[in-house]
Amino acid sequence: MFIDMKKNQGKKSKHKKEQPIALAWYTEEQWELLRQVAADWDSMDQTFSQWEQSAGNAYRVLLESGYPVETVDVDVTDLIQWCKSRNRPIDGEARSDYIEEKVEERRSRRR
Repeated sequence: MFIDMKKNQGKKSKHKKEQPIALAWYTEEQWELLRQVAADWDSMDQTFSQWEQSAGNAYRVLLESGYPVETVDVDVTDLIQWCKSRNRPIDGEARSDYIEEKVEERRSRRR
């Protein structure tokens, strides 16, 4: 499960605590590229520093709430290709689906 902390504030989660929650993780370079190509850029943190603080807070809150968390490094060039191949805008919903697919790929390689 991928979670967008801003969209889910105040909502009860139906997520099972045994399954890790996946958080998208960006380098500063990748964050800047994402802001340039995202359809929903205006709803995103404006700077990498703001995103880094938000992501770190989300990570800590989830851990403190008893949820296992895993981060997924995002290669925005790969995300762009993923969205193009599925005729999808580069938005929060697509990023969520992309991360879920990456987590599934990672888990299937471990089996």
